[in-house]
Amino acid sequence: MADKPGKIIDPDAELLKRIARGDDDAFKALFDRHYRLAYSVIYRHLGVQSAAEDLVQEAFLRVYRNAARWEPSAKFSTWFYTIVSNLCLNYKRDRARDKLRLLGGDDEGGNPLEQLAGATDPDPDDGDERAQNSRLIRAALDELPENQRMALILSKYENRSYEDIAEILDTTVAAVKSMTARARVTLREKLSRHFKDL
Repeated sequence: MADKPGKIIDPDAELLKRIARGDDDAFKALFDRHYRLAYSVIYRHLGVQSAAEDLVQEAFLRVYRNAARWEPSAKFSTWFYTIVSNLCLNYKRDRARDKLRLLGGDDEGGNPLEQLAGATDPDPDDGDERAQNSRLIRAALDELPENQRMALILSKYENRSYEDIAEILDTTVAAVKSMTARARVTLREKLSRHFKDL
């Protein structure tokens, strides 16, 4: 059956159909198309290289497992970045739970507050100015609320449209615009003492 005139074919959707039929070459093609961007989103959100590597693989594993059930009501990329966003939020939630457990302490292993502080100290040998600036920006990003951080990362760093971000975060375009605006104002306030030209 021929496609309707003017209908845009989503190459990712075509790959997903092939993946659902067990085509491993299609999965590799989809992986190659989206790996770098997915890794970048996760790394910018979490700032932990090992976690970004693990979560990007988990995201693709979920795509592979659910390829047969995917309904093309939205673009593949929107569906995929919803998976990525949820994995990031789950990771942060789990880390917060672990920190609470650590802060609660136990009778073994010394002072849990010292352990927590030691785990997050920057590398003292890394005195490079760019690395220092990156750490400052990362710290400011980490202080943003989850939804603002993800909206800003998808908008500023990944050039996603407000419509895509709204779909990924399950909210409205107006809410996305508000979140990114608030995030930018907050970042500017936090970083203005370190960067004179903000």
